[in-house]
Amino acid sequence: MSEVPIDTPNDAVMARPSEIAALRAWAAKAFGGSTTAKADPFLMTTDAPFSFTYDGRQSAEFLAAWARTITERQDGDRLRVTSTWTDPTTGLRVTADVTVFKRYPAVDWVLHFENTGPKDTPIIENVSACDIGLATADPGKPAVLHRLHGDACGEQSFEPYDTNIAPGQRVDMAPVGGRSSNTTAFPFFNFQSGDDGVIAAIGWSGQWKASLSRNPDATRLAAGMEQTHLVLHPGESIRTPRILLMRWSGDLTDAHNRFRRLVLFNYCPRIDGTPIRLPIALQNFDRYIRRPGWATEQGQIQSAEAAAEMGCDTYWFDAGWFPGDFPNGVGNWYCKPKEFPNGLKPLGSACDRLGLKFVLWFEPERVAPGTQIAREHPRFVLKRSGDAEGGGLFNLGAPEAREWLTNMLSSRISDWGIDIYRNDFNMDPLRYWRENDSPDRQGITEIRYIEGLYAMWDELRARHPGLWIDNCASGGRRIDIEMVMRSAPLWRSDTCCAPDRENWDQSQNCAIARYVPLFSGAAWRPDAYTTRSVATMGAACQYGYMDDGFSMALAKQTIEEIRATRKYWYGDFYPLTPVSVAPDQMIAWQLHRSDLDEGMILVFRREQSPYVAINAALRGLDAEKTYTLEFVDDDRKKTARKVSGKELMESGLELRLPKQKSSLLVIYRTNRG
Repeated sequence: MSEVPIDTPNDAVMARPSEIAALRAWAAKAFGGSTTAKADPFLMTTDAPFSFTYDGRQSAEFLAAWARTITERQDGDRLRVTSTWTDPTTGLRVTADVTVFKRYPAVDWVLHFENTGPKDTPIIENVSACDIGLATADPGKPAVLHRLHGDACGEQSFEPYDTNIAPGQRVDMAPVGGRSSNTTAFPFFNFQSGDDGVIAAIGWSGQWKASLSRNPDATRLAAGMEQTHLVLHPGESIRTPRILLMRWSGDLTDAHNRFRRLVLFNYCPRIDGTPIRLPIALQNFDRYIRRPGWATEQGQIQSAEAAAEMGCDTYWFDAGWFPGDFPNGVGNWYCKPKEFPNGLKPLGSACDRLGLKFVLWFEPERVAPGTQIAREHPRFVLKRSGDAEGGGLFNLGAPEAREWLTNMLSSRISDWGIDIYRNDFNMDPLRYWRENDSPDRQGITEIRYIEGLYAMWDELRARHPGLWIDNCASGGRRIDIEMVMRSAPLWRSDTCCAPDRENWDQSQNCAIARYVPLFSGAAWRPDAYTTRSVATMGAACQYGYMDDGFSMALAKQTIEEIRATRKYWYGDFYPLTPVSVAPDQMIAWQLHRSDLDEGMILVFRREQSPYVAINAALRGLDAEKTYTLEFVDDDRKKTARKVSGKELMESGLELRLPKQKSSLLVIYRTNRG
């Protein structure tokens, strides 16, 4: 069966036509100015769904009086709307570029502010790219915000939690330090009132904020950059965070699967028309970086050969190839002359010969003191108070600096045969941005930086067809919908930097999968329990292939299992237990490919769990069909039986694990009869 996922209709997951029509009507009112469309009553705002303050006045006071133009065009299964408002006095133009989907009850927009006048604008501030009302007026109905913690390299990384919002209460969200999913917040969340809700995604790889304020009439959802207070010079324009809203009614899990599909088939990077396939890669930086001879041309070619022998499809070389090493050498983007006298071309060529893709690590946004960039291009570096001489943040907001960096990275990609460009980012940029703003230009350094980041990544992908990007930022601290459009996080958290964190791995997989379809992590051992806890549609295998007692046979067996099951991660995701990192619990989930009518179940009994079994009612199956179930234990022993879809969905399936710290894989396929 094909690994390639197909966006196939599924009555349980796909929205009803009436739901899609209601959302399209709302968009027609909000962005198209329609006075006849009957919008969804849950989305109460029918005027412009954003707000800002201009010259001390709220946009709601004057926007309707500005000159208005609207254009529409069909683009496949999407409607593109461009709506503009222009101030006749100062020439400030606000443009909303809007996408309305035909198969999903979803709308996406980005705002642009442009000064078309002859002099500086008055102050533009408090820009909320999203400002809408949600119908939650009945105080007897619960209003719940479903969300995740950001990544903090700990047990709370991506932990899901709910917040009840009562009338009169307000919930605020923002990340820490300028990376979009750092520590305190994750820019994907789900607001639910009764059986209605909206899943929101914020596309801003910097310091965003969002709030939900419940009042007697509705709940106000506002989101945008955390700080905007600036003038625009003549001819100057800026963009805002991207806003994606998907309206839903009914079952919460079905809503999340609808959102997963929306993101997978409309946002995730594609090669040859299909979503990218994540790698099964050998990556041993954390294990072997201090081992003599490993980080050399010969050592790396031998590692690539070991990857091919195991059955990996990718070799991944992390931060061990440049002078100064990590972190003191970031800014030296050339090879150590002694260890790599021929550059990394021999390693790229070896990967090509072995049939492997090649991943290479960079951290181009951070500049360490004394490195080549700090010495030769100091004007490209943003400073902040207290920084060591020469170090700082590479200024992607400066066109000359960005062009230089783009050209340098592009040459490395071409010369060394890089297939996946890994962009790490191990610093908080917020102080650099804000300390370089003037009082009447607060937010402009961040805006230009984020615009520059997207431009550089887009240019690298345009120059190198087939290239895609691994998004890392001290793990998963910069995951948002704009990054999802350009990349995939192969190292979902720096919790992957050490072994024996299977409980965290299981929890993170189960939590992130509700919003972000493509991601992976690192497995330190090839045993079934460890690798099943990590692997998604791919994995970074930190296997100790040079250690005494290492079993190449076990590694081959485990990698073959990842290869055989990776296709299911492109399907619908059903948590079968609550998400927890507690050592005395069990955790389980199901992945179902409706286009194939098959899937898999993973269940884990943790090291202190007193439970020997759970009963799980499966989802997404055909009640009229019979399914063959193959049970695979940690020793890869297999048993099989046939069960009707009706029984599996109504009575459930007993999943029994006699031993603590054990796992069970179940693969199911249909049979007629």
